[in-house]
Amino acid sequence: MARPKRPSKSLRRKKVNVLLVCDGQTEQNYAKFVLNECLSSKNNPVVITPKTFTLVDQALRYMDRDPKDFDAVLFLRDLENDQLSQTQINNLKAELEQITKLGKKKKEKRKWAVFYNYPAIEIWYALHFCDKINACRNAGDSERQLKAVFSAYEKPMPRNKKEAEVFCINMDDAIKRSKSLNITAALPYANQLKSHKPLTNPMTEMPELIEFIKKVKPIS
Repeated sequence: MARPKRPSKSLRRKKVNVLLVCDGQTEQNYAKFVLNECLSSKNNPVVITPKTFTLVDQALRYMDRDPKDFDAVLFLRDLENDQLSQTQINNLKAELEQITKLGKKKKEKRKWAVFYNYPAIEIWYALHFCDKINACRNAGDSERQLKAVFSAYEKPMPRNKKEAEVFCINMDDAIKRSKSLNITAALPYANQLKSHKPLTNPMTEMPELIEFIKKVKPIS
């Protein structure tokens, strides 16, 4: 029997598959209803699969079961508090080191990266609606700031495409506001964690995550 012809380059997969590992349902919903809507187009299809895992090994086991060929595996973590125990810091460092090693493995083509919010993704949400964000002690502070500028917010919005509309419309404004924030107060543990931008109070690396996804190419 003749061997099947290998598909030509023009017929190979063009869709970008991204696994986004999140802390909770709120981040999953934003990825599902906002990022998938805003970052994908007919000419540049992107499918972001959000999952909640606390350990890198859980993500690896999921990837063994899932038939998709992920082009990037990204982790989105909330730092939660301005004071972390050394054990918590060490756990974050260990996770980052494990992910960095996975990305550097021989013959590894997919992209691996970690992105942080401080204290939580609600800071990113708030930037969709206001310019000024105050320093936060913890995740509760960030949610209160969000509700002050977007009274309709209920965790874990957006829960559907209708609720996602306002976030889709304002996402570009949120990116601009994030980059113009003039915050110089570094988190006490900032020098112990490598990040895409300085770890300050508050901060979000969502714009960096979005830009990263835009640059991902299919590996097959």
